[in-house]
Amino acid sequence: MFYGLLMLRSEQVLGNMIKLFSVKQKQKEAAADGVSGKVPTKKQSAGELRVQKDISELNLSKTTSISFPNGKDDLLNFEITIRPDEGYYMGGTFVFSFNISPIYPHEAPKVKCQTKVYHPNIDLEGKVCLNILREDWKPVLSINSIIYGLQYLFLDPNPDDPLNQEAADVLKDHPKQFEANVKRSMAGGFINGHYFPRCI
Repeated sequence: MFYGLLMLRSEQVLGNMIKLFSVKQKQKEAAADGVSGKVPTKKQSAGELRVQKDISELNLSKTTSISFPNGKDDLLNFEITIRPDEGYYMGGTFVFSFNISPIYPHEAPKVKCQTKVYHPNIDLEGKVCLNILREDWKPVLSINSIIYGLQYLFLDPNPDDPLNQEAADVLKDHPKQFEANVKRSMAGGFINGHYFPRCI
């Protein structure tokens, strides 16, 4: 009986020593990685992996560019710059910030216009009225889909689904006046008491 207990106790001690050895071995390897300059890799979220895929498949036109203000390691926050080459907004430069959720694509990106713009579908705080950013978002859509949608807003503003009601009314009732307002806003000027910084 005593011998059996002694054997059991020895096995437990041996098991603990093996566990301790493997922990120490892992610590040594981690330290060696740090010394050798290897940075321990952070596990990417599903959202980051999908964004990485989306960005690698971007098909940007010559009027559109992407930048990473926080560096290329932060794929969940980036900026898209659109410079329309036709339509009311031709010659302007418009910057949109993209904030991507870690559960993307199950949640639409949060997109905000950083450039103050006189537009029926973009309000003065930069909120964007684009159906695929709201009720029509589906996980099969991509960053490319959103960029196409934003480009289309500049080519064909939609006065029937406005965020800026005043701009929508002017576009519907007085298209020439709307065009003049857009030009004045892009050159840097006041419209209805609101100042628009120059963006051309």
